[in-house]
Amino acid sequence: MVKLNEGSKLEEIVNSVEHLVKGMRILDVGTGFGTVMSRLLQHPEYSVVTVDPEAWVFDKIEKEYALDLKSGRLKLVRSKAEDLPFEDQSFDSSLAVCSLHHLNDPVKGLIEMERVTSGRIIVTDWDVGSSGSHNPHSPEHLGRIKGAILSYAGKNGYEIREMGNWYLVYR
Repeated sequence: MVKLNEGSKLEEIVNSVEHLVKGMRILDVGTGFGTVMSRLLQHPEYSVVTVDPEAWVFDKIEKEYALDLKSGRLKLVRSKAEDLPFEDQSFDSSLAVCSLHHLNDPVKGLIEMERVTSGRIIVTDWDVGSSGSHNPHSPEHLGRIKGAILSYAGKNGYEIREMGNWYLVYR
């Protein structure tokens, strides 16, 4: 059975990469269930922008995080990762936690993250072994995405770490 709200596994992943975030202006690519955004907002010094093309959870976030939205500490943006509506180097760190596998061209999304980020880029995503247990995607789909991301990352100065059912690239 696929656990569509990957909450506990996503929380474990965020725990593993949270220390990599640098600076105060943070971009969360792929809002999803709001797990990453929620964790980032636990740091009072962070200003967080979260983007998602479907934005299906934005209504819930608007209610739960009304004060953060009103203060400007949190912004919700409906956008595709491949065409981010931000100026160059708008963020100190950008994260895409288990979200780039949703893109037709994950490398284009990663390149956009690089464009809008002056500092740290952090990408995690599901490995083929997670298919059917932590997500509904086929091993072939996840393998294609992983291959594209790791090929680009390896040629562009990223650290690459295999983490079992997920992997990490960052610089």
